[in-house]
Amino acid sequence: LDDAMLGLDTYGSSDSDDENDALANVASVKRPIASAPPVDAGALALERALDGDGGSTGMRVVPLASTRTVVDPTTREMRVNLTYDEMTAPIEGPRHETREDRLTGRGARNHALGQVDATTVNAFSFDEQYNTYNSRGYAAAPSGTGVVGDADAMRASKGETAFNISAAKKRRIREEVLAGVATPASGETDTSAWAPARAAQKVLVHDDLSEKEKEYVKWHMDNREAKLRAKGKLEGLETGPGEDGGAQDDSKFTKFHGSEEVNYAGDSWIAPPKSEKRDGDGTCFAPNKCVHTFNGHTKGVSKIEFFPHTGHLLLSAGMDNVVKIWDVYNSRKCMRTYMGHDKAVKDVCFNGDGTRFVSTSWDKKVRLWDTETGKIIQTVTSGKIGYCAKIHPKQDNLVLIGQSDKKIVQWDMNNGDLVQEYDQHLGPVNSITFADGGERFMSSSDDKTLRVWEFGIPVTTKYIADPSMHSVPATAISNNGKYIIGQSLDNQIITFSVDERFRRNNKKRFGGHHNAGYACQPAFSTDDSTVVSGDGSGKIFFWDWKTSKIIKSVKAHAEVCIGVAWHPLKSSVVASCSWDKTIKLWK
Repeated sequence: LDDAMLGLDTYGSSDSDDENDALANVASVKRPIASAPPVDAGALALERALDGDGGSTGMRVVPLASTRTVVDPTTREMRVNLTYDEMTAPIEGPRHETREDRLTGRGARNHALGQVDATTVNAFSFDEQYNTYNSRGYAAAPSGTGVVGDADAMRASKGETAFNISAAKKRRIREEVLAGVATPASGETDTSAWAPARAAQKVLVHDDLSEKEKEYVKWHMDNREAKLRAKGKLEGLETGPGEDGGAQDDSKFTKFHGSEEVNYAGDSWIAPPKSEKRDGDGTCFAPNKCVHTFNGHTKGVSKIEFFPHTGHLLLSAGMDNVVKIWDVYNSRKCMRTYMGHDKAVKDVCFNGDGTRFVSTSWDKKVRLWDTETGKIIQTVTSGKIGYCAKIHPKQDNLVLIGQSDKKIVQWDMNNGDLVQEYDQHLGPVNSITFADGGERFMSSSDDKTLRVWEFGIPVTTKYIADPSMHSVPATAISNNGKYIIGQSLDNQIITFSVDERFRRNNKKRFGGHHNAGYACQPAFSTDDSTVVSGDGSGKIFFWDWKTSKIIKSVKAHAEVCIGVAWHPLKSSVVASCSWDKTIKLWK
């Protein structure tokens, strides 16, 4: 070992008189175990020089070791050499109000700048203050006392929030905001989603176009048709939108199967028999047996409908591209066949007196027929498949078509013009049901929603949707007009009350059948005491309206029973159709 380290340099000669003093010095020397490296004072640093009053007199060069370093007192390992002043300096930083560290004597710290406390805020309270601050400019302070933002506005409004403001005041504020947004300084009309409602614009029809524009439209449609034919996606498109392709087309014809179209008294074959009247007091009962089977369609039957008010004729739409009408009372044979579609017929609908009916098909055409003569009065097409068709109950010339392109189109069949479009659905439209005498109607779609519309106004007045809802592909309205039932694809029939709010009636649910995947058409009895529907296994189910319980079920068809209709006069007569090519009459 180094002599200096051992302290041997303190020894004198052996004959020195101070030998005892040297031994005492050796005993007083402490032997170091570990020694820190020397502090490097050669490095320099700039430091602001201060005068006696605390003011700055400029910068000065000082040794780096003399500069102060802020050190966390809880650090267990040092990476720098600290001076004595730095190691003995008092601990700096915020002091906690209540809690104190027993080792350092200062407040507990969990952050470099002090103590951070975790606080839980109710979600409703946060949303309330957040929306109030963004809409009104003020909010309650997170501490619970005080205000953040415009305190004067908070005092003027007496502390109202975005959630407890009255409905009248909320409407007034909204109207003021919308009025300001709709009339910008530039004078341009606002067309955003926040713009106020504007008057409905007239739909542009073919007659409003100039000759040059008509020529371009014709060229564009011919070019589109040629491309579709080349791809094999179009078998025929004889008429364009709004064009009359009626009785002049020789390929579209009808055939009468009865003995005579006019009897000896001059009455047409569609005239109702005068002897048929309503049974008894009108109380309806579930039928017991099948009394007749109508055979004539070569493929499945997709829709049936009785003649309005009397029910002496039955209209059927077939997948064999034809529409047939059958005698119910007498011969029970097919009276006339309407052959005008190139593909399967999807839906049919009588007008108010039964003299006309409309049909829609997979060939994308909508045809208006004369029931008596079988002539095609009007043919229109928008180039999309029509899934459902309804004639307005009071205006026979207006027809609504629910289409595959998520739209409901309104046609004027007198001149073939497209007069309105309802385009707020997000999926193909499956059903349309009029209510309140045609003033409103409800539509259902594959987007699992139902929408209520004012007739002629393309804006939804009621939007019905729920995460638990399934698609409702078929609907029907009660005879008193108070309820609408819908065939939900979760094996039940749901009910909606037809009032100002169009609310769902959860107490009226009819189940027990299996309809998932099929748009089985439900129906009411004439006195609204019974609900009837087919199902996917070919059965017909009857439910009591008051108790929602099954009255009876009948195995009716070999395949899915897609449609049922209750006779308007006979209290216990029901017709059913199926994909097994048959129509059956039950009594």
